[in-house]
Amino acid sequence: MSQQTRSQDVGKAARTNRTVLVIGGSGGMSNRYRDIVEGHGWSLRHYENKVPPGARRDLGKVALVIIMVTMVSHSLRDQVRNLGLEDARIVYLRSASVSALKGAVEQLAA
Repeated sequence: MSQQTRSQDVGKAARTNRTVLVIGGSGGMSNRYRDIVEGHGWSLRHYENKVPPGARRDLGKVALVIIMVTMVSHSLRDQVRNLGLEDARIVYLRSASVSALKGAVEQLAA
């Protein structure tokens, strides 16, 4: 196995088992959000109204938190703040559109 192949495998492994949190947005768009995130090898957690009990334990390694500011309540934002995601990158999107999410995810994947 060449050095380049090994480094590509390490890069893929670093992205595997990582979670992208989408906070707010439209619940009807969850499947489309999921397609984008899973297309990059990550898993999606979409919280539209509230963070369920035990979410902190189930999250795993969070790569990115995307907050859709036009469609998020203050209480949901505060619940997410209490999850202890200091190491995660946070992106604020003005739009809850699929294209806005795609751009944010692709920027992280680059």
